[in-house]
Parts: sequence; C-alpha cells; structure tokens
Amino acid sequence: MSRRAVIAGIGHSDFGKIPERSAWQLEAEAVSKAAGDAGLSPQEIDGLLTDPGPAQGVLDGITPHFLRLGAALGLDPTYSGTEILGGAGSVASVERAALAVEAGLCEVCVCVYGDSALSSKSAYGYGRGDESAFGFFGAVGIHALAAQRHMHLYGTRREELAEIAVAARAHAARTPHAQRPRALSIDQYMDEAPLVEPLCRYDCCLVSDGAAAVIVTTEERAADLRSKGIRILGHAQAHSLSTYASPDHFDRLPASRSGPAAFGQAGVKPEDIDVALLYDCFTIVVLLQLEDYGFCKKGEGGAFVSGGRIGPGGALPVNTSGGLLAEAYGGGMLHVIEAVRQLRGAADLRQVEGAELALVSGHGLGMNTHATLVLGS
Repeated sequence: MSRRAVIAGIGHSDFGKIPERSAWQLEAEAVSKAAGDAGLSPQEIDGLLTDPGPAQGVLDGITPHFLRLGAALGLDPTYSGTEILGGAGSVASVERAALAVEAGLCEVCVCVYGDSALSSKSAYGYGRGDESAFGFFGAVGIHALAAQRHMHLYGTRREELAEIAVAARAHAARTPHAQRPRALSIDQYMDEAPLVEPLCRYDCCLVSDGAAAVIVTTEERAADLRSKGIRILGHAQAHSLSTYASPDHFDRLPASRSGPAAFGQAGVKPEDIDVALLYDCFTIVVLLQLEDYGFCKKGEGGAFVSGGRIGPGGALPVNTSGGLLAEAYGGGMLHVIEAVRQLRGAADLRQVEGAELALVSGHGLGMNTHATLVLGS
C-alpha cells in the first residue's frame, strides 16, 4: 500500500477518581483534545475505534461501545468498531486504524480508551472460569502464578520485581498528571506483605477513571496538520488462546511472536529501541516482555532490570511516564501517547535524549492477547 499511517494527534483527560464525570464525558474530552492537538475539527474524523475498560466493556449493558460513544460525539464514520482484547485493546485499535487508513477505508481515525473503573463497583471482581470455585478471582492470581513459575525456573527474586516498581515511581515523579508520583524504595517494597504471593500492591497496576485518545491518519494528510506525524513503522499481534490451563502457558508470552514480526516489518532490532512503553499491569509482565522481546535472554530479566537500568537515565528507559503502575490506568493508550511525546521531543523533564524509535506493547486477558507497535520520529 502506498498510503503510510502516522499518529497525528494525542489527548487525554485527567486520571484518578472522578465520580462526578461519566466515562462517556471523559472520552469526549480525550477525543476533543486529540483533535485539537492535530488541528482537526470533529467533522473531519471519519473513523472511530474504541477500547472500553472493564466497567464499560463487561458490565455496562449490551449496546456496542463504539455505537454509544459515536452517537455522543455526533460522528457518522465510514469505519468503526470496538476492540475487546483486554489490555491489548488500545494498541490493537491503533494497529487496526493504521490498516484502515492505509487501505483507504477512512482518512482520519480516532482510537479511544476510557472507563470509570475507580468509581464503579466490582469492575475487576470477576471470577476466572471453574477455578473461581476455589477462590481464583481477578487478574492478580493469574500473574502471581506467572511470577511463581519464573521464580521456580530461574531463581528470580522479589527484589528484582521491586526494581520495576521503583523505576515506575521514579519516572512518575517527572510526570505532572501521575497518580503515584511519590518515590518508592526497595526496602519499602520488601516490607509490604503479598496480596497473592509473591505479588504485593506495588506490583499491581492502578485503577483509574479517565480517557485517552490517539488520531491516526495518512502521512499525506498529516503534512497539513498542526502536529508532526509519528510514523507507524511496524505492528503485529499474537495470541495464546489455550489459557492458563496449558502447562507451558506462563513460560513465554505471545510477545515472543509479535515482537519479531513487528521488528521485522520496521526493519529494526531490539537494540535499536530508544524507549520502551511496555504494558505493565503487573511487574512480572514487564520482566517477561523484556525477555520475550529480546532485550535480554530468557531467565535473565531479573538481572537486566537491576541497578536502575530501566529507570530515568538508564540504558533502556521503560515506561517513562510511570506506566500503569504509577502514571494511571489508561488501558494502554497512555503508553502510545507517551511514545508519541518522546518521539516529538515533547516529554519535558522525562525526555529521553535523541529518542527516535519507540516500542509500545499491549498485553491482555488471562495472558492470552498481545499487540506490538514500533513507532518512529
């Protein structure tokens, strides 16, 4: 295809506990800000892709999310839909938008994540299949099993997971809108009792109300817009649908398949990446991705993250805005937005000098779904 997709606009609402505003209002604000960032009017948007969080996507009725949001925004797009891939949904929606604009199905596509999970009851209190009869609820249990497995196979220690949580807080301290900007020490982490062994609350992502949006269009269209277009150089997905009942489900993420495909499409290698925005619902997922994307060998993730390597000023800055662990829970769309800011050179105090290539990932459901983006300035 001769049409090349770029990200031309970004925007997000406040994040935190915002009970006075509905998710729909927050999403409308994020879309408005993304359109304003690009210098577009809402009437110029002809594509809409949405990633509803759990409170909207699971609990809030059967009306398709894109239909209700599109009506609220006054849009009649030529291309629309909703991605239900858990934490991979935001990155996947950007990938789908790139395919749509490159194929000529629409010209300007807005991708929106939004939810009011912090102001909604039981947004994350769902059971996990038949195992819920034995008390297996929510995402913490699944990812705790993954951490236990890694510790068993490779001798990974809680102190190494702590390095990831500490780095997230250090990055968030440089992010004005972050929910958890206070510093965290290894000792503070180690003093915290596990919620589900070995994961404690510092290993777990935040719960947030808020919305974020990204506008994808063609390189040609972006040339006439307000903000510099960030190129979508490569993207891929991979999924492991056998679920955690499979004996090797926790040994390797689908990132081990989507990563090489996206890197190959972009013509780059892991060592070329300047900044990594890795989906961090739990610290163990960051460690697993560093291995499965090829930044270090399998089993060496604990050593790789030690000594501040992924924190501010480290050899591989990871989640420079604080990520899901410390910035806010934005479904993965805030990861895309931070990548764009870094590649624009507009990340202020947290700017990675000379950032030209960014890796962005999404990881979702029962460690089943994964999506990868490689972006370039």
